Amino acid sequence: MDGVSSIYSLGRLVQEDASSGMWDVYLAYQFLNEAAIDWTSRTKCIRSTQSITTIANTSAYDLNPDYLGLYLRDSNKNFFIKYYDGTNTSFINQCEYSDLILANSNYQTLPSRFAVIDKPALPTRITGTASAIGAASGGECTLTVAASAFTNVYAGDNVHNTTDGSTGIVLSKTSNTALVVSLFNGTNNDWTSADAFVIQPQPRKQLILEPPSSTAAHTVTVYYVQKPAPMYSNYGMFRFDAEVSNALIKYAAWLYKYRDKDPNYGDKWFQHYENQIAIYNKTVNNTLKKTTWNFSLKA
Repeated sequence: MDGVSSIYSLGRLVQEDASSGMWDVYLAYQFLNEAAIDWTSRTKCIRSTQSITTIANTSAYDLNPDYLGLYLRDSNKNFFIKYYDGTNTSFINQCEYSDLILANSNYQTLPSRFAVIDKPALPTRITGTASAIGAASGGECTLTVAASAFTNVYAGDNVHNTTDGSTGIVLSKTSNTALVVSLFNGTNNDWTSADAFVIQPQPRKQLILEPPSSTAAHTVTVYYVQKPAPMYSNYGMFRFDAEVSNALIKYAAWLYKYRDKDPNYGDKWFQHYENQIAIYNKTVNNTLKKTTWNFSLKA
């Protein structure tokens, strides 16, 4: 189900529409995207890998902005990553970050374990002005700049047009000079040449290797659950099976209903969503969860 259909269905479910003072399309999209992230986190239905090249004597590496959680486990139910030193492949298990701090190991040729933590600092805020007109179509518009400024911008980052007062989300990056975004609650919700913008990149996670490798150019492969690409426009869609849409709308309706008070976990909409999660995990993921992955953990 695309964005315009989802928003219509959600509005009908909560008995609100554009004429209601309580209806906010941006908020409705936020709840739908929150539902999509929760669904993905609990079903692990969208997955990806990230390849990281080591730097000598370096322990911390940024994970992709769409990283949601680790994915594959070994036969002992431990999460692992793959490590290739140019000759041999080994598999390294996750541990608690506190264990790495207590170990305080010196550099070695190969790490023996890893942890995932929140990156201590937010990415640098990006400011500038649009260099071209970016008219809105179907709830999307393109922010263009003259010089490369979007190297560290990714889908899901917050974007603000401070000239017309609109705010929204980066949907995709066409290049380092052009972003496709959705804007809401401003004068025009698009871009005029010389409109000022502010982009706040989303927080990141970091992979911490212990002990840090003393050798550069090794390859680390991280298997992870991938955050769904944001849906904030008329024809945008999540990467889910069609039957998932109804469950997401129920969850978003539950969030919308209780947005100004404590949520009621006995609510029928929430219960419907929980039932769909259980059915999906029992049927679609059942075979995968029973699979045993046998790897040599020799470093």
